[in-house]
Amino acid sequence: MTILVFSDSHGNTAPMIDAARREAPDLILHLGDHDRDTKALAEEFPQVPCRVVRGNCDLGSRNPILDTFELCGRQIVMTHGHGQNVKLGYAALFNMGHVAGADVLLFGHTHIAYYEHVANMHVINPGSAGMGRHKTCALLRLTADSVICQHLPL
Repeated sequence: MTILVFSDSHGNTAPMIDAARREAPDLILHLGDHDRDTKALAEEFPQVPCRVVRGNCDLGSRNPILDTFELCGRQIVMTHGHGQNVKLGYAALFNMGHVAGADVLLFGHTHIAYYEHVANMHVINPGSAGMGRHKTCALLRLTADSVICQHLPL
């Protein structure tokens, strides 16, 4: 399964649409901060499911702040990260992921692309899809046997 992961798009939908055209994902995930930007993705790619959590800039959003689900036999946990104060460190995030039984833990908020394999968790921040000079997203390839993550420039 091929998954595109975006975060912190802040109204800049064109790079996300271009990435989705190029990568043809089976699923799109958005980790908040302008979660409404996923409407443009849904209009452009109605056949591709999209899961979304809200970020600190998503006032009035009805999307959850945490989403946990299973794909390819792996527990996926997605959050924006502001509730775990990720700008101050990752200890609370790692703890939350561990308690949730995450195999893959996705977060945003810092605008910095990140990957680490910690305590049997693949911890991934796709970076910012909409702000900064180095806009990025994450491309995940999940199978029953592996999790492969790469960061892509937008």
